[in-house]
Amino acid sequence: MPEDDSAQPTERIYVSGRRARTLGAALLITLAAAVVPGSGHLVLRRRSGWYILAGFLALAVLAAVTALWVPRAELAGYVLSSNMLSVLMVGSVIVAGFWLATVLYTYLQARPHRLEASQRFAGAFVVTMLCAGVVAPFGFAAYTANAQRNLLNALFPSGALSAHGPAGDVEAIKKDRINIFLVGSDAGDGRIGTRTDTMVVASIDTSSGRTTLFSLPRNLAHAPFPPGSAMATEFPNGFGDRRDPASGFLNGVYAYGSDHPDQAPGEPSHNPGLNLLMSTVSHIVGLTLDFYIQVNMNGFASIIDALGGLEVNVGPDPVPMGGIGPFGEQIKPFDWIPAGEQHLTGDQALWFARSRKNSSDYVRMGRQRCLLQYLIDQKSPVDVLKNFQAVASATKDSVSTNIPQQLLPALLQLAEKARSRSMDSVAFDPNMPDPDEPDGRFNTGNPDYDYVREVVRDIIDEANEAERAEQSQPSSTTEQPPAVARPPAGSGTPTQPSTAQDSPLPAGSTPAPTSLGEVCGANAPTTH
Repeated sequence: MPEDDSAQPTERIYVSGRRARTLGAALLITLAAAVVPGSGHLVLRRRSGWYILAGFLALAVLAAVTALWVPRAELAGYVLSSNMLSVLMVGSVIVAGFWLATVLYTYLQARPHRLEASQRFAGAFVVTMLCAGVVAPFGFAAYTANAQRNLLNALFPSGALSAHGPAGDVEAIKKDRINIFLVGSDAGDGRIGTRTDTMVVASIDTSSGRTTLFSLPRNLAHAPFPPGSAMATEFPNGFGDRRDPASGFLNGVYAYGSDHPDQAPGEPSHNPGLNLLMSTVSHIVGLTLDFYIQVNMNGFASIIDALGGLEVNVGPDPVPMGGIGPFGEQIKPFDWIPAGEQHLTGDQALWFARSRKNSSDYVRMGRQRCLLQYLIDQKSPVDVLKNFQAVASATKDSVSTNIPQQLLPALLQLAEKARSRSMDSVAFDPNMPDPDEPDGRFNTGNPDYDYVREVVRDIIDEANEAERAEQSQPSSTTEQPPAVARPPAGSGTPTQPSTAQDSPLPAGSTPAPTSLGEVCGANAPTTH
């Protein structure tokens, strides 16, 4: 029968118009299916190839539109949802299985009928490699989604209880302002007991993200307890023995609660020391603490390392690493953080925040607040995702919180708002003006806790007023820091912003900075 010229080009590839003439041609068709699903079916004249290709293109367009148009904060919020991660994990497995089946079907339909043993082995090997290349990215996506889901379930409570205790109030995000207690403990290798040397209350406006940090020094004496509590009965004059000046500091409340769990509240965690400290701090500042985040010292260093370190201006003088023994004795530092702009590792960042040699607790508190600002400025949720495995490993055993999983997407968007503006900061240390004290400075050894609550209340009221003014006058570019000056006793007048001329501090002294821009401005890195 004469050969049809029009069929010759096809017969160079196919036998009977279906199968490839050679193994090489079959593998090329299979490669096309591995790169673009459906293309192999089309070469084999399978009508189903159009449906497979259309589905692939639809998914590709959807992914591209999502990546280009959905804000990054919102995308990151999806990976903070355990349910969405489960969908991603299952979806990755389904797509990988379907794509794998397409590749195998294409090869089985394209390969010649008669192949030698060596050809069958070579074909099987190449197709196996192609299948591995197809499955690998989906397998990695499913593995990462599962690891992220496990981390969320381990770190953030999803129901009434978690490994660390009950979940916080999900409805708190609906309030005008939420308050998060940030506590850094010194639990770590070579240390006896736990002391909380970093205690900060972050008060966040839920509409704007405007944040005010209230820092409490570790040596704040005679901390009061909520009226009617067991500790208020045990210590009616505040925590500690007045006959022993070395006792009764605020950073000892945690350890006391751990040793006397019967005198600590039962919430918000399984840790009685943390519960007692939170009830005390809440009473001191006069704010309801909605959530807490506790980080131990080893965990902090690991998290910074996982995020790639921080760019920090150390200042004009080197900062010693070490230098004070476990009992307060002076020893030789084992290293120094150089002055000026430096890229700090996790261990260096930890010592920058904690070093007290040749310094004071209050200088250290300022460095800690600066470090928080550096973290917010330089590290976004995207950075966390890029370094997810390292961050997950660092945080799983070193961070505890009662922030519910359901709130994570909303808190993430709130954090993005906070990144666009400087945080205000108030430190209750001797730099704070207090006109009722003989030297005009706040006395941490005998604090006026009514004054502390008054300052907190006035700061928040002024922040709210500033926010309302900013919203009503969007053209305004000047943001005044909230004031911390106290009116003369008995004046009955509201607190007014203090100035260099009317500061109650003695002549020549400097009012306490109330903005992290003031605290860190001179030391801010020139590049991020």
